[in-house]
Amino acid sequence: MTNNEKNILAFLEHHPVFTLDELREFLGSEKGSRKTSDLLLHHKKMGRIGVVKEGLYFAVRAGTATQHTTPDPFLIASKLVQDAVLSFPTALDLLGYSHSLFNTYYFFSSRYRPAMRFRENHFRSVLTPEQLQKNSQELFGTEKVERLGLKVLVTGKERTLAEALERPQHCGGFEEMYRSLEKIPYVQTDTILSYLQLREQKKLYAAVGFFLEQHRDHFNVEEPFLRQLERHKPSQPVYWDRSKKGGVLVKRWNLVVRKAIVERTWEEF
Repeated sequence: MTNNEKNILAFLEHHPVFTLDELREFLGSEKGSRKTSDLLLHHKKMGRIGVVKEGLYFAVRAGTATQHTTPDPFLIASKLVQDAVLSFPTALDLLGYSHSLFNTYYFFSSRYRPAMRFRENHFRSVLTPEQLQKNSQELFGTEKVERLGLKVLVTGKERTLAEALERPQHCGGFEEMYRSLEKIPYVQTDTILSYLQLREQKKLYAAVGFFLEQHRDHFNVEEPFLRQLERHKPSQPVYWDRSKKGGVLVKRWNLVVRKAIVERTWEEF
């Protein structure tokens, strides 16, 4: 076995999913060089490398056929685009708070990316909130989590909580979202407040305030913090769930909420 082959096998051992640029950097080859593409082609023919899409690849386990190797979907989502930040149920799962398993993997990106399917899994990008991009705060409230020896960027629990409350449809609906968020043991309220101040969305203040008031004992939320959020609530009632009319007006937050959410009687959904 040549040194080149030993090197590439060592790379594959520590990079179960990798991009063309990562391999190029490892080999020390420049863009446009045939060295990387030739090596890729060779090891694909040898059955050591599989293709997710152009520019994104996975290592095939020794003695296993390419079609029988299932690359980690979290790593795929994290490497589909350079600025990917795993989010919504994907973040909840990686952080250890997901109530159920999903086969749709979400990530933030600064521009629109078409949805993609690879085998049984779906990958969906969501635009990074405009206010975060405007203030160069795309990475606010994120953290790196280890996945199969690699670090992936994911929204932290405080940002994930706020964004899940903003878009429960991405988290499997209200019941699924609630059951996941209720697994979070604690939150830093100052981080939540900083995120809400960056976003400048009155409805988001209301949704977060309503949820934290419901769970004030669980998260040890004090009344002065709730009053801070209340000062930024919408001036007129707004629907938390726009897809359904009717519901209960929670006056403190000027938020119209389905009765089942207020009472958490999920069987009524």
